Amino acid sequence: MIGTLILSHGNLADELLTAAQTITGELEGFGAISLDWNDGFDKAQARIKEALDRLDSGEGVLVLTDLFGGTPCNVALTFLDPGKVEIVTGVNLPMVVRLACLGKREMPVQEVARWLRDKGRSSISLASDVNGGRDAADPCSEEVPAAVGAVGEDGG
Repeated sequence: MIGTLILSHGNLADELLTAAQTITGELEGFGAISLDWNDGFDKAQARIKEALDRLDSGEGVLVLTDLFGGTPCNVALTFLDPGKVEIVTGVNLPMVVRLACLGKREMPVQEVARWLRDKGRSSISLASDVNGGRDAADPCSEEVPAAVGAVGEDGG
């Protein structure tokens, strides 16, 4: 199973994980680190390393950060290891919920990262443009890829 670390400034990471668990139930293999605004680089790096070690069950870890170029992302980038530790920036609640819906499918972490990036992008809507075709009661109503190679050009 691919581990997931949500990483942010302030309390955002903790709150995203709490909200996703409220929607989907307990999320195995997920963790959150909300960096204090005064955490130094070395302290943040040590916390992230401990979390990555704990979350990696051999399939890799997906790190979801709030802002590209911010401290959480910059510290996470020191652990970037394509195929083992992947980083997706701009985390939002639909991304975390969709990742929870993906479950324990056997997919490379890099494939999951690309799929999730695309899902995050497509989760941003202008309410006046929404045609009501989505089932708002089921956040997992869209098809998720069943295995490697199942993700289409549009991200699944």
